[in-house]
Formats: sequence, structure tokens, C-alpha cells
Amino acid sequence: MLVAMAEDLRVVFIKLADRLHNMRTLQALSPGPAIRISRETWIFTAPLAHRLGIWEVKWQLEDLAFRYLEPEKYRRIAILIAGKRADRERFIAEVTWLLKQEFEKAGITAEITGRAKHIYSIYQKTEK
Repeated sequence: MLVAMAEDLRVVFIKLADRLHNMRTLQALSPGPAIRISRETWIFTAPLAHRLGIWEVKWQLEDLAFRYLEPEKYRRIAILIAGKRADRERFIAEVTWLLKQEFEKAGITAEITGRAKHIYSIYQKTEK
């Protein structure tokens, strides 16, 4: 696989897409294989997506792996943030808009974006 990846980066993208699909369907497997695949994903695949700058794939892989590797912690965070996601996204949109207005007043052209944190990222922050 490493040789194929070195020759054609499309192989990596296909492998990442395949792993993401597999992670989304892990509930069909027994716990043993699901945990093994999740661990591989956490250790190898998510960091690879990070290195390639594919953030959305990275956080989805992390969240899915976290769900199987730390199910209680995952569930607790998911429950706490479930009803608040719309509020968080609305807040981010408001702050982004305000910052854009202030930058324009100052004559600064900038692209401002924001995003809600994903479950594993929230967990990491709580651990720190």
C-alpha cells in the first residue's frame, strides 16, 4: 500500500474514503473486530487524513473511533451537546459576521470561518 500511495495519491484518498465508510458501518460487526478497526483508525488513518489536510474526514474518523473505543465517554459528551449544536452554530455565525464587519471597517480583507468542535475534540479539551 505504501508503494501504491507513493506512486499515486489517489490511492490514499480511496483508502481514506473506504475506511470512513467502514467506520460508519461498524455496528454490523461484533465488538472485538469493531474495537480493532477503531484502534487502527485512531492510530493510523485519522492522523493520515490530518497530514493531508482533510479535516472533515479526520474528525469523522476520530469521532467514530472514539465511539467504539470509549463508548461511555462518547455517549456522555454526545448527550451533553446534542441539543446545543444549533445554538453553537448560530453563535459561531454571529461572531464570524461581527468579526468580518470589524475587519472591513479597519480596511482589512480577510476570510473568516468558524466551526463547532466535534465530540473527540471536546473530549481532548476536557482531558487537558
